[in-house]
Formats: sequence, structure tokens, C-alpha cells
Amino acid sequence: PVAAAPEVKAPLPKKAGIDYSKFDNIEDSDDEKPKETATTEAKIEKPHCHNCHKEVSKPLRCGVCKKVEYCSPQCQKDDWRFHKRTCKKPEPPKEKAEERKPSPPSEDRESRRQKEEEKVVETEENLTWYRHREWKPEGGKKEFKPTQITTPVAQAAVEASNKPAAGSAWNKAGTWEDKDVTERAQQTLKEKLGGSMPSVDVGGGSLSCDGVDSVEGDASKPVIRGKQRHMFDLSFKVKFVFKWMESGGQRQAKGNVEVSDFTNDTFTEGVLSAPGLRVSFSDSSMLETARRKAVEAALGTGAWPPEAGTLMHGVAAKMQQWAKEYEEDS
Repeated sequence: PVAAAPEVKAPLPKKAGIDYSKFDNIEDSDDEKPKETATTEAKIEKPHCHNCHKEVSKPLRCGVCKKVEYCSPQCQKDDWRFHKRTCKKPEPPKEKAEERKPSPPSEDRESRRQKEEEKVVETEENLTWYRHREWKPEGGKKEFKPTQITTPVAQAAVEASNKPAAGSAWNKAGTWEDKDVTERAQQTLKEKLGGSMPSVDVGGGSLSCDGVDSVEGDASKPVIRGKQRHMFDLSFKVKFVFKWMESGGQRQAKGNVEVSDFTNDTFTEGVLSAPGLRVSFSDSSMLETARRKAVEAALGTGAWPPEAGTLMHGVAAKMQQWAKEYEEDS
């Protein structure tokens, strides 16, 4: 007999709308069972050598850090050149912080409020109003009265305003104007220093001035912003003669003191720009060492202003007189 063919069921017709059958096997996260976590026991690590990495039964620890282990002293010695970079002594344990003492129980709110009410505030002010509007000056309002200027003061002010500005007539604006007086300054300085000066007794002889030579430099009287300045920068040589007696008769040694950088600030108060002084002898072999040192000390070139009783002290006095006359001369 022929076997009957299996019956094939026809697929059910799809329902109208959206098919949610694909979500049937999804479980809610709240319904999921917790997964069983595999617990693995941590294996105990056996000590091993830090150099050759062999397991050791009786390890040798580093004497400094107490952390690294070795199998033998030779391995420790071989590994020291690398281990010394990170080897440190273990830090001492930190001290435990002091336990805070419990604070005393706070007062009741009612008792605290009563204490605040008992306080009397004497200087309390209501700052809601504009206090600055009520401020008044202490002295009160004063009427302005002009002060009368006396006749001498007014006359001096008029004379000062009418005083003509320094400089030429064409330079009314008081701009830069320069007047060269070099030739006149050199001549007057040479005449001033060429006069007689007191001699100085030293070393069994007499030291005296023999005139001035080689006066050089510049001098001018510029007008800057309506004010005349007196400027100069000069240099010269002061000739001196030292005479003394010996068994063969009178002898003498000549020389000069070179004065440089003699400016208008040399005798100005608060500035006192010292000039340069340099001593030279025409024939130094004629003087003994001790006598020569005595003559140099009597010249007074070691300091400025020169000490009293020296030859340059008289020269400096005449230099100061000339500088004063130079400023007064227009």
C-alpha cells in the first residue's frame, strides 16, 4: 500500500498591524538570574631572584629597601648597578592624627536667644536714609575775601616779569644760543694764575711757583631756555722750582703739575668734580728719594681740594676766584 503524504498545514494569515513576535524570547533585566562568578584562588607567589629569576627557598633581601630578593650574594652584586637607581629606604610609618576631642554640647537655642536679647547696642543707627545730605562743614561757610598784595611784593613781581631774557636781542624766544669765549677765558686764567704765590719750606729748601703754561681747552656761555650758562673745560701746567743749599752752593730742580679737566663743576656745591693732577720733574736724578717724596707731599697733589700749607692750595684758591669772576662776567 502507498503511504499517505503528510499533511502540510497552511501558514496562518498574518494579523493586521505590527508583528511583535521577535520580542517573545527577550527576558527582562529584572528577571535575569545573576551569573555565577568563578572564584579563583590567588596563587601564592614563590620568592624568586631579582637577577636570575630563579625560585629560591631561602632568599636574601636587599639591606636598604627590604623589598628585592636574591638567591646568592653574587646575584645581588651583579644586579646592584641597576637596582641602585630605584633603591630607597622604606618611609617611616606616619603618626596617627590626634583624635579630636568632642566639643561640648551646644547651648539650647532658647538660652542663646535670651543672651542676645540682653545685649544693649548703643551705637546702632538706621542706615536707610542718606546721611551725607545732613553733613555740614565744621568751620561753617566763609565768605571769600581777596588778600591785598603789599607794595614791595608787587613791585618785585613786576620787575621779575619785565626783566629781559638773557641772550641777544634777536633771541626773544629764549631758544638755544651759544657764545664762544675760549680765547678770553684762557687769557684771563693765565693772568690770574701767573701772579705771585706764597712759597713752601720743605726738605731743607724752598718750593715756589714759576708761572703757568700750556693753557688749553674750551669755554662758552650758552643761553638755554632764556637762562645763561657758564661752561668751560680747561687744562694747564703749573711750573714749580725747588731750591736748596749744598756744600757746593745753591741747587734747584724744576718740574710742573699738569692740571686737566678743570670744569665749571669743579667748585659747584654738591658736585665738586675734582680735576686730574699729575706731577713730573725735569731732572729727577738731582733729588734724593727722601727729598723728592717730601717735595711731592708739599705740592699737595694727593687729594682735592689740596691741603692747607701746600703749593696747590694757593693755586686752587686762585682757580676758584677765576671761576667766580667768569660766571659774573657776561
